[in-house]
Amino acid sequence: MEEIILQEKNTIATLFNDKLLSAFLGKITEHHKTMQKIESLQKNLVGKTYAKEDKTATIEALDVYKYELENIISNYFSSLNVDEEVSFNDYYSSLDAHLETLDTSIKRIQDRERFFGLETDSKTLKFRKGVKRTLFNVSKLPLKTANVFRKTKKDVIFWQQEVPLKNATAYYFKSELTKKLSTAVDAVNKEISEITNTYWNVDNKIDESIELLLSDNKEMSFSDDLLVALDNLPSLETRIEHHKLAFTEIFEANALNYSNALYKADTFELSANFFNTNKIENYQKEVLEKSQKDAKLWLNTFSVLESDWELDIEIFKILFSVIFKYDFLERSINKRSEVIQNELENIKTYLSEVKSTISKAKTKADIKSTFVSELKNVNKSFKKIIEETSIRVTNLELPLQINQFEENILQVLKTLSTKRAISSDIDYSTKTATSSINYISPYELVTYQSWPSLLTTIKQAKVDLNVKVTSFIDDINALAQVSEFNLESALSLFENDTDDSISTENSPKKVALEGLERSEDKIEELKNTLADLNVSNGELLLPSIHKFNKSILELTDTENILEIRLSIAKAKSIEKSKLLKEKVINNVKNFVPIAVNYSKDKYTKTAGRVKNLLIRTGLYKEIADVNSDLSEFLKQAEEALNELPYVYQRLFRSETLQNEALFIGRTEALQNLDKAYTEFDKNHYAATVIVGERGSGKTSLIHHFLSQHKKMPKTIFLSSKQNISEPIELIAFLKTSFKKDFETIEEWIEFFNTGKKRIIILEDLQYLYFRKVGGFNVLHLLSNLIASTKKNIFWIVTSSKYAFQYLDKSIQISELFAFQIEMNEIDKQTIKEALIKRHKISGYNLYFEQPPAAYLTKKFLKSPVEIQQEILKEEFFSDINKIAQSNFRIAFMYWIRSTVKVSGSTIYMRSLKSINTSFLNKLAPVKLLLLNSILLQERLTIDDIVTLSSLNEQHTKNIVHALYEKGLLTMENEEFYTINIFLYRQITSLLKSKNVIH
Repeated sequence: MEEIILQEKNTIATLFNDKLLSAFLGKITEHHKTMQKIESLQKNLVGKTYAKEDKTATIEALDVYKYELENIISNYFSSLNVDEEVSFNDYYSSLDAHLETLDTSIKRIQDRERFFGLETDSKTLKFRKGVKRTLFNVSKLPLKTANVFRKTKKDVIFWQQEVPLKNATAYYFKSELTKKLSTAVDAVNKEISEITNTYWNVDNKIDESIELLLSDNKEMSFSDDLLVALDNLPSLETRIEHHKLAFTEIFEANALNYSNALYKADTFELSANFFNTNKIENYQKEVLEKSQKDAKLWLNTFSVLESDWELDIEIFKILFSVIFKYDFLERSINKRSEVIQNELENIKTYLSEVKSTISKAKTKADIKSTFVSELKNVNKSFKKIIEETSIRVTNLELPLQINQFEENILQVLKTLSTKRAISSDIDYSTKTATSSINYISPYELVTYQSWPSLLTTIKQAKVDLNVKVTSFIDDINALAQVSEFNLESALSLFENDTDDSISTENSPKKVALEGLERSEDKIEELKNTLADLNVSNGELLLPSIHKFNKSILELTDTENILEIRLSIAKAKSIEKSKLLKEKVINNVKNFVPIAVNYSKDKYTKTAGRVKNLLIRTGLYKEIADVNSDLSEFLKQAEEALNELPYVYQRLFRSETLQNEALFIGRTEALQNLDKAYTEFDKNHYAATVIVGERGSGKTSLIHHFLSQHKKMPKTIFLSSKQNISEPIELIAFLKTSFKKDFETIEEWIEFFNTGKKRIIILEDLQYLYFRKVGGFNVLHLLSNLIASTKKNIFWIVTSSKYAFQYLDKSIQISELFAFQIEMNEIDKQTIKEALIKRHKISGYNLYFEQPPAAYLTKKFLKSPVEIQQEILKEEFFSDINKIAQSNFRIAFMYWIRSTVKVSGSTIYMRSLKSINTSFLNKLAPVKLLLLNSILLQERLTIDDIVTLSSLNEQHTKNIVHALYEKGLLTMENEEFYTINIFLYRQITSLLKSKNVIH
């Protein structure tokens, strides 16, 4: 028996040391190594010298410290084995495997100690042993009596016992050992938590120095006793030895109990039923549940500790990022200001040269001749210089830099975590109950509590800068006018002067020179304005940035977080009530059509009132002829655009995307274009056509696609200024585009198939055919060209939607393309985002004026102003989406035409509800067919229209002229007729309703 016990103790001791003790010692070692990394970081930071004049370098060093610290902490806690069951798993697995090798039980003769009392036994136990011994003697009387008469005596032996070896071993070295080790495991976790907290406290003291640096702009410094607490921490060897001893002592004590139990098992001292399998399993389950619960509580502690520390780091990283983004804004504006300074210097040089030329002239004739010459130069050269300078200043997009600053900060804020654990119990040396843990969203806290105030200031900064840039451009443009006016004024003085030598007080020469000097002074003023841009930005933005930083620093305090959460909850409650109210209003509005129809049928006396309601809901429109007012309205778009601020014009005038920051939507189309290029790169056939309505963003999509792939083959854009319907015209177009003199399509195929791979963008497929006999020959040649050059040329062709539908039905044009990308209808939200994004860049505020009274409800009129604005805003975008659908250009043009006025920093808008286009329903079929002809090719000359028309030439020209005068058609390049973009959606809808197009 002694040998079995010794063998089991040795075997399991080996398992314990190799599988269990080593796991915890490894855990301690890994923690120590991690803390050493943090200590090295902190000592390196504290040991540096920071110059007050180089604050940027200091913040960069702090940012690097926080970034590396976050990586260390995140990696450690993510790999930390805080679930103690996992720590026991290897040991359990090995132990279970060993238990399977053991006998379920072994039989042996009971030891003498089971019958005779020991000094350590209690009186009760001694008595019970005496009774047992008496019973044993009684049971052996027959044997002893028989031995009296036997020659060979039989031995009198003690009773046997059946020892449940397997269950007893499982009980003591699995359940009991796990239970008793809980104190040692708690000690390990407590030590890890306390030491980690010590390093966090050091980091908190570093944070205090950072806050002083940012708030008081002091030199970065740290207290001498900052790292003292780290010197008192135990070494790794001390920690290992301490915990190893604790674990070993518990194991040895448990092994001793195990030995004693085996000797007593299956006796009245320890019933065999004690090691019953069911009891063993139930006990093991109970112990494991307790162990797992403790592990979970420690997991809570570590989770809160990690969350708290990482939140602090996260906040400081956001703080640093905002500072960096503002520094970048300053550098960006300075860089652009330097470019403008050079432009202004060029203007000043020109004026100085003019002054010098005038100064050198002495006689009246010379001076007069010089004035005439310079006046011509002003009207030609100088005005051109001024115009080019204005364009360059505008193209530098100074207001866009602040908008980019806003976008950059928003991107930074999006990196904030959305879930962090905090606890009201901040004692990290103890287990943390789940009930004491709350979860917060730092992103929500910052965006609700801190960001709105800074955002308001950023918007104000955009408005201010936009006003300054607009004024700046106006002042530059005025320079040419001032110079011209002064030269003309000086020249007029010669009419009353008769002397050969000009020397009077108001001499023409003096007047001219003084005027030019004033222009030079104005240039110096403009230079000073440029120099002050960042100063004025800083005066406006920096206080709000400091306020923002101070606000987010409050999130490093748990008590502040709880207060902020309460404030946000209140704000959300108010917001929810507003939304509920708005929902009720919308529900009422949705019910109106039903109520209107009912009223129309039942109450004839309220016809006028019903009519207004029907107009408001769009269920009724009066049929009206095209009148002069509507025609005038349709022709005022460009005038409305020109009346807006220049920056605002530039944002909405462009049909094709120029600034990648403004690209939005078309995710699926972009993915399909990427897929097509990938197939081409694999030498697969990948000719691609992009189909969409006029202004749907086909070219913008291509530009964005190319900007996303910097290492692409050479890209060539082909776009014909003329309609092409004859093969000879296609060959001539290719000659002009590529500067090659090939006469046949076969020669062009050979040319394209030689050399490196290329990308050819062929825009506007609808310009390459004509609806007549032989009018598709160009497309047949093009199909041959594309199909024969598929391996060397990645063809991207764009086509108008309705032309492509017609060509597909006529000549199955879609068979030519491996990929057909549809510029599908865009949802309301995307159109809204595209418009708002462009508007936001301008920096102006937005105010929606009320539509005509027929569209207003009593409840709307009773609502507060802010509710009215929200309703009008949503209705505006709903209206514009119905008109524009997938067409960005229509949306932009309707947006511009919806502007009522610009006053100060506010753009006033009104939905175009009152435009009545019901007259289209009365258009004669011949006019509809003519509009359809233009739509299918997008643009046609008057000769083309006459050719396609079934009417005589004069009748056709009369119809075209009438449609043009009424505003349904517009002219492009004074040659082509196109459908007015303002009526594009209504005309296509009408043609669809007539089944002319689909």
